[in-house]
Amino acid sequence: MSGALGIAYPLASSAHTKTGTHKSDKVIHITGVRKTGHKAHAPLKAQYTEHAIGAQAIRHASPAQNAQTILARKPSINAFSTGPNGVRSTITFRAFTSGQFTETFDGIPLNDMFNGAATNSASMRNAIPLTLADTGGIQIYNGINNPAVNGYNSLGGTINFEPLQPAQHMGGAVELGYGSFDTANWGAVFNTGSLGGFRSVFSFHRQTSRGWVKNSADQNNNFYYAGVLPYDGGRSRISTYLIVNHNSGYTPHSVPEPLVNQYGISYNWPLNYDQTNNKDTEITAIIDDKSLINRWLATDSKIFYQSDNYQRTAYSNPAFRESASQPYYLPNQGTGYNFWSSYPNPPTYNPAATFGSVHNGTDYQLYQDTSSDLGYSPKVTILAPHNTVTAGGNVTYGLLRSAEYWYGSAPVPQIPGYNNAWYEHDERLLASAYAQDEVRLFDHTVHITPGVKFLDAYTISSDAIGIYYPIGGTVANNQHFVSPTLGLNYAPLPGFSVYASWGRNIKFPNIGAYYSNIAETNAAGQYVVVPISIKPEYVTDYELGTRYRHAGFLGSIDAYREYFTNTFVSVTNPTTALSTTTNGGRSRYQGIELTLEQHFGHILVGRWLGYANYSYNQAVFTSSFDSSAVGQVSAGQPLANVPKNMVNVGLGWRLGGIDARIGAKYVGPQYVNQQFAGVPGGLKIPGYTVTNIGLFDTIPLHEVDVKSVRLALNIDNAFNHHYVVAATSNSDYYGNPYLSVFEGMPFSVYGSATLTF
Repeated sequence: MSGALGIAYPLASSAHTKTGTHKSDKVIHITGVRKTGHKAHAPLKAQYTEHAIGAQAIRHASPAQNAQTILARKPSINAFSTGPNGVRSTITFRAFTSGQFTETFDGIPLNDMFNGAATNSASMRNAIPLTLADTGGIQIYNGINNPAVNGYNSLGGTINFEPLQPAQHMGGAVELGYGSFDTANWGAVFNTGSLGGFRSVFSFHRQTSRGWVKNSADQNNNFYYAGVLPYDGGRSRISTYLIVNHNSGYTPHSVPEPLVNQYGISYNWPLNYDQTNNKDTEITAIIDDKSLINRWLATDSKIFYQSDNYQRTAYSNPAFRESASQPYYLPNQGTGYNFWSSYPNPPTYNPAATFGSVHNGTDYQLYQDTSSDLGYSPKVTILAPHNTVTAGGNVTYGLLRSAEYWYGSAPVPQIPGYNNAWYEHDERLLASAYAQDEVRLFDHTVHITPGVKFLDAYTISSDAIGIYYPIGGTVANNQHFVSPTLGLNYAPLPGFSVYASWGRNIKFPNIGAYYSNIAETNAAGQYVVVPISIKPEYVTDYELGTRYRHAGFLGSIDAYREYFTNTFVSVTNPTTALSTTTNGGRSRYQGIELTLEQHFGHILVGRWLGYANYSYNQAVFTSSFDSSAVGQVSAGQPLANVPKNMVNVGLGWRLGGIDARIGAKYVGPQYVNQQFAGVPGGLKIPGYTVTNIGLFDTIPLHEVDVKSVRLALNIDNAFNHHYVVAATSNSDYYGNPYLSVFEGMPFSVYGSATLTF
């Protein structure tokens, strides 16, 4: 029993929530919790809104899906990629953007410490921290949630990717696949089995694709390792995880809708007009030590390291820049005059003298963003008869080196003081400490979880003189917040519970709120460094919900309201895509989420499963404000990129080793932001429905070395619906408004075969 406890105890802090029957001297209940972690439903007695995506859904995912887009099958999540292999992935959660909720791997944040989001932040279009091959299940925590779960950005919620674990026995698999848009994928997984108790799994997966829009070819290589070593008679274990993901390819740009209507949905800017070549390597490494000290006390200590090395070379042809003959804004287009020559001590690059004109001398841009962070997260759990006390914290130190250089040819030289648009060094220290107590009353029918978390951030941003910086300088500040939470669950009847929760949390400003304070001008026209004045975003969250489970039926419904203070507004420079952040007043997010699932069992032929979920999300500004950067915003004005209505429906069928799945998602109309102002204008993109089909057959083999072959056929957008997933509004050369759009993926087919050894 001690051996079982050493493997299973890491989820002991939530054991009472998930089973409601644990006693400290009966460890078998804790072991059972470990198994439920990969099931696709929330615990009945959870005090907060939760969902889950299980291993089977990950196994059935199309090669066109990734770790972000698979989340869209759950309520209130809109997620899409505008390029292959997860390039330019965008996700909103209860109307919050990707930098306003936390994504974690084994509880370790994947969010960029400086730029907020886990993917596609700071114009790093192909920064991809993990793939579906690295995870065995996904836990989704809506709203503020409890402090043992949430993180530094957890306003809309927290999404935790569970690591793929090594198997007990030696074995492996090899996969080969091919499909639409010349998408080719292959991969291999090898499990060592138990070698003196030490188990490891190695995997490598590669996928290439030319993309569904022109000039968006991409390749992704993913390496994953996990190792587990029990010790102290099975009462403790050390786990190690390593993810290395490398991606390279062209950016799929948004393009003016009139050009899509003229040339077709696969249109992208021709490479001789505009191109952006991206290279990115992300590394995540975790060492986790878990120990059961005695029947009452358990510890968990994680040390982790993360790094992201991104480089982008962009080219914009001066001959096709926005003009009377080409009236649309062209991404990455350079400038027509060397404005920096008037600085007191400017960069010495003279594009006209070197390349004949300023246009020709600024048509190439090299952007680099290299970050790394090192962190430590300890946790102590006290397992008392009627309550579970958890206390822990985190400290993470991060470095960022960011720079952009302009030139008239490639490769672009990287010479600070000569041709740098900016050359920036940033540091950030994040720290938190929390405590929570899950109390069980009245024969475990009532669960109450009060908690509190202290969060602190110290940030330094330094910029050298550059094309966008007449003077160099440094800004810094320290911000902190106390985040309280309270969750209550009451289960008066078997299979039925109601819950309510309340919480407050904070999001610290991204680095864009710091560097913009360097080299501002005062009333006398002098360049100065202005102290930081931006405030963190604050959210207060109220939730009420109920769950019911009986005879194969699972159902839940919840309503939430979140009051938002100091809403961040992002303003983007049209030439460099450099974004700065300002406060934009108050807003209110509210909605309803409904989930239904029915296991029908055997009907006529095979076993059947049906599911449906619906979410209504509304986000509006509740205060009026005026900004020279974004213009006038009025109370009651909706926020952009928020589809009010989303629906998922699906049906599954299984007979022996044969599986068939069909699922459809509806995303309602949504307002879009102005391209550079960061607030919505009056334009919308229409709603759309996408239907996906999957067919799978696992054939047992009787060969000595090959156990089975699994055949998979995925049909995405089966009815070839034409739709736009995202857009921004802009005005052309003549002042006419237009939408710059990203097209959704059209009809596509993918086939694969997997041999299991």
